[in-house]
Amino acid sequence: MIILEKPYVSAPLVAYLEEKQIPVLHNDMAELLKQQGHQLNLLEDQPFVEKYQQTQKLYAVSENALVWLYAQLPDSELVKKVKILKDKAAFRRICQKIYPDFYYKEVELKALRSLDPDTLPLPLVLKPSVGFLSVGVYIVRSKEEWQTALDDIDKNFAKRCAVFPDTVVKSEMFVLEQFIEGEEYAVDAYYDADGQPNIINIFHHIFKDETDVSDRLYCMSKQIFETNYPAFNQFCIDLNGVLQLRNFPMHAEFRVDKRTGRAIPIEVNPLRFAGMCLNDLTRHTCGLLPVQAFFEGTRPDYATMWNGIEEDVFSFVVLDKPFETTRSIDFEAIKKHFHGVLETRDIKNPAMSIWGFLFTKTTPEHKDELKEILFSDLQEFMI
Repeated sequence: MIILEKPYVSAPLVAYLEEKQIPVLHNDMAELLKQQGHQLNLLEDQPFVEKYQQTQKLYAVSENALVWLYAQLPDSELVKKVKILKDKAAFRRICQKIYPDFYYKEVELKALRSLDPDTLPLPLVLKPSVGFLSVGVYIVRSKEEWQTALDDIDKNFAKRCAVFPDTVVKSEMFVLEQFIEGEEYAVDAYYDADGQPNIINIFHHIFKDETDVSDRLYCMSKQIFETNYPAFNQFCIDLNGVLQLRNFPMHAEFRVDKRTGRAIPIEVNPLRFAGMCLNDLTRHTCGLLPVQAFFEGTRPDYATMWNGIEEDVFSFVVLDKPFETTRSIDFEAIKKHFHGVLETRDIKNPAMSIWGFLFTKTTPEHKDELKEILFSDLQEFMI
């Protein structure tokens, strides 16, 4: 069972749904794909709910689908667990059983300015309790940065929230939490019918510096996967000791503390893998579409998945568009920057602050091109 929703559905996913005739909720996005000629197995609301109750296996491309889910299955165990994971404050309460010494605080938006930054354990992260991507996320290291964050929230946060429904980004509550000094990673995994975790992807989310919260660059490789798998798998096991999840896909984000080496979760996004088609990157490493792994109960063969590509880095590059720009991006010019472009995705949606995505394969001798695109403001590629 799958729910397709705005803002984006990838072509490989649609092709898989057509081939396997996976039941698809007949909503506006599915209707649009139908009108484009795609032969999907569409079900109306009630038949879709009944089918889910039989299969107990559901995937949602976007968290926009939670609007429908909350309305149709309001008292279900699934919705109860989704709400815990989606609410960052509720998630932190759950994680206290696993990480009892981790600092967090819940604050209403209207009360943020009443806080005295001198009393806060800086550095910290300030973010909406319900959020998506880096909308409304700030790293605060000083009183000056606290003031800058609050000013930006006043000026821009409501505008950024308007792109998403309240189930995806909410503006009433914020969370203050301990900032973890270290590298950030993103993990796609699902729990099978027995509650066993299966990790599909491990991405290194690379930033320009310690204040950067952008989504420009994600990388995966043999070294990244094998170094981090044990810690992330153990968290998945520990989390299920609390939540008892079954047939449940998720996208988790972690920081690995550079002092202790401990992997600490930032958030867990329910019922989906990495958004905006980032999870499609696995197609270029082991030929597996992550949603296929979930529906078919498989996972990559950890022993052989990197055979022949042991030294290569596979990357997903987000070509983020500045707010209020009227310029476009030259995809051909960007492709010339890289020695191993695997695929490009042109996102023709003016409501999104993204021009598109690149999938690349980088050999060791060309690794500098990743650093260059990470630091680029993309001006040289704008037309």
